[in-house]
Amino acid sequence: MATIRERLIGSWRLISYEIEAADGSVSHPMGREATGMIMYAPDGYMSANVMIPGRPAFSGGVASSATPEELAAAAAGYFGYAGRFDVDEAASSVLHYIEVALAPNLLGTVQRRHVLFEGNRLRLRGDAAPAGGRIAVPIITWERAGR
Repeated sequence: MATIRERLIGSWRLISYEIEAADGSVSHPMGREATGMIMYAPDGYMSANVMIPGRPAFSGGVASSATPEELAAAAAGYFGYAGRFDVDEAASSVLHYIEVALAPNLLGTVQRRHVLFEGNRLRLRGDAAPAGGRIAVPIITWERAGR
């Protein structure tokens, strides 16, 4: 049987990004239509990106000419980070060592995600943490990308 690490390698498309509160309620912080990808490379690096579709384009065509308001709106609808990853097979989890990120407070952190495979889907469940004034758990479901 393949290891978790072997099964993670490749590209995955976002199916859903949910936050589950302690009371069992579920929210979708980037909306139900959020789109994204996560990639795990054989060399031990990963990249995760999620965005709200339909964000307005920069009026000047490129980020270097965008207004502060355009940049803020673009960032508000986007989440991404990348870095090394490692797998804890015994705990069925993957560790993301954040080296670059849109959110500066993530730099240098380690994000643990509990791994569950369901057919061609991958569910990554974070640890409970403060979010929006409550304790919540991120649950992100991906589907194997392919032709």
